[in-house]
Amino acid sequence: MDITDAVRVESPAPSAKEITLLTGFPGSGLVGSIALQYLVENAGFTHLGNITSRFLPQISLATNGLAQAPIRLYEKDNFVAVLADVPIPPQVSYEISAGLIEWFSGKSVITELVVIGGVTTGGDGERVFGVATTTDGLETIKEQSIILPALSITGISGSMIIEAQLRGIPAAGFLVETNFNVDPRAAIEALKILNTRYGFGIDTQPLMEQADQVEAMMHQLANDVQEQENAEQKPFSSAEQVMYG
Repeated sequence: MDITDAVRVESPAPSAKEITLLTGFPGSGLVGSIALQYLVENAGFTHLGNITSRFLPQISLATNGLAQAPIRLYEKDNFVAVLADVPIPPQVSYEISAGLIEWFSGKSVITELVVIGGVTTGGDGERVFGVATTTDGLETIKEQSIILPALSITGISGSMIIEAQLRGIPAAGFLVETNFNVDPRAAIEALKILNTRYGFGIDTQPLMEQADQVEAMMHQLANDVQEQENAEQKPFSSAEQVMYG
């Protein structure tokens, strides 16, 4: 199979000849998705194009009544952001990552690939773990992330990093510790790194307020579940025993 058949890209070439490619796919805590969506909406990115694939779930998410492609491209200056609404099935991660990088490599010079994601650790913080494909790149991320002796990067995030390495494209990955299904607070840590490295100057306070709301909802849900479990374990009274036979 020609790897370019793995993805269908309906987009003009990026405006810049040399680009920094930013990616955030749905994964642990939706960290990458939340961070990239917030970046695109608040840093002046404009819509560039759309991507679909026969390997992806055939879903169109509508925003304010307008249908959107499952993967979209946005640009600002020399930055191009890849924003996905659907998870990438692990068994086709290679095809999708190779197809994406092949297309971009034919249109521009990718000077750096940046992967934003989440990693479930069992901890209770938002530590950021870093990975790079070159020793020089590793030096640039040490002040912003924790370098572990071993770190497993699964799915599309790992596949994108390896594909870049095989092609000689410098790549960096920032994986934020998360233990929630939806974790805006972890996404904020990722955005802080993007602010520091690339000078976006994004105000993350509105997202912090959303994080507080999400956490409050999750605490309420946990309480509701606990109350339900307690009710189910409560011994029946005499009246209840009669009622239920």
